[in-house]
Amino acid sequence: MMRRTGSIAAVTLCIVCVSAANTTRADTLTVTSIDDNTLYETANGEVSGGASTTFFVGRVGVNGEGKLRRGVIKFDLSALPTHAVVESVSLKLHCSAAGLSTPFTISLKRMLKSWGEGVSFAFGGGGASSTPGDATWLHRFYPNTLWSSPGGDFSPTVSASTNVGSSGFYTWATTPTAVADVQGWVNVPVSNFGWMVQGNEITLQSAKRFDSHESALSTRPQLTVVYTVGLLGDLNGDDKVNAADLSILLGAWGQTGPANIDNLGVVDAGDLAYLLSKWTG
Repeated sequence: MMRRTGSIAAVTLCIVCVSAANTTRADTLTVTSIDDNTLYETANGEVSGGASTTFFVGRVGVNGEGKLRRGVIKFDLSALPTHAVVESVSLKLHCSAAGLSTPFTISLKRMLKSWGEGVSFAFGGGGASSTPGDATWLHRFYPNTLWSSPGGDFSPTVSASTNVGSSGFYTWATTPTAVADVQGWVNVPVSNFGWMVQGNEITLQSAKRFDSHESALSTRPQLTVVYTVGLLGDLNGDDKVNAADLSILLGAWGQTGPANIDNLGVVDAGDLAYLLSKWTG
């Protein structure tokens, strides 16, 4: 009887040890934006605000001819480990002025093309003359590289949203879509074009002004990423990339889901290439 009890205790201890060994510690990275700009609705893309301390989203009032403003923002994620598995993300912005104190929904949407910020500097919401490399309503990089569609190339899917009223700090809480966005940028850094920040584009004076990365340190945009370290291509969680994972990927071919390693559309040859590049056997 004592022997059996000892065996049970040993097995229990073994299970506890294995569980402890397999526990993954979550880490947190907080970074400020490296690029942000305002896309000012104009006929020729002659206005931008790449070096401004603020960016704008929404629709301005009659003094600004009721034109639209859209923000673009990007974060450098190179400090994350190569095999980081993103668990949650949250964005904090400081609204420093509002046309109306009425709360309006401000959404994040994944940008589909690269864009830039030049040295144009504007004190107010009217913008400044575009400079080389600026993103504008028409240009990804002023004056020669255009968006496919005026107003920017971005996904129609909302990654995260929150209501913004009067001035103050606001947080866009984690969502599965926002996590997928950031995970895709971690897996394929060259696909990191950041987010469109889009506000109410119907109501006059709905525009909100947010501080940019050129503002005071305490009010700059902050992205917080909670992550664990995994193995890219390990689809069954056994800490290996081998035939079992290949089988899962092939079974999900043409579909979305975890096997879509690069988070670009559906499971395809790109995901297969990434899996094979991490093969452990």
